[in-house]
Amino acid sequence: MARGSKKAINQIAELVEALLDMHTPGYGKKARLIFDYLIEQGTVIPEEYISKNLGLKSNEARRILQILAEQGIISFRRMASKDRSLQGWYIDTENIESILITRLKKALEKLKIRLEYEKQPAIYYCPRDRLRFTIDQAMMYDFVCPRCGSILEEYDGSLAVKILEKRINEIEEMLKKLGVLNV
Repeated sequence: MARGSKKAINQIAELVEALLDMHTPGYGKKARLIFDYLIEQGTVIPEEYISKNLGLKSNEARRILQILAEQGIISFRRMASKDRSLQGWYIDTENIESILITRLKKALEKLKIRLEYEKQPAIYYCPRDRLRFTIDQAMMYDFVCPRCGSILEEYDGSLAVKILEKRINEIEEMLKKLGVLNV
């Protein structure tokens, strides 16, 4: 992917949106808005300008900026003003692609592990506590919840399997677009 090209930036922006939706549902679209704004500006932007210019509440913008920073997508720099210190945000263009690819690969790995767990032939759960048990664990407890004493019920993981398979396919498609995954 050519650095700086419009197509590359758009692909990275799509990855940012998808990753944030996975980690913090509901923030993906707003994070994409902030990401696009920072790309468009191309410089360090004070936090208060970001929230004001994008019509976001300052605490909401701050939370999204912090999440983006935790993911290594953006960075901040202290900026001096006449009478106070401001926090300015910018896109960390040096490492963003590799950071996002690494995050996608980790998410893919975790989802595949979870999928294998959900595909186990017999999983039992406590209807009261929502604790889950493999068949071996359920047998060990005589199919009675060790916490509350409720009878364990068989868990139907077919919906979870469908959701996980869909998410895995989405990530694999993103990685294929980046030329990272050859499936």
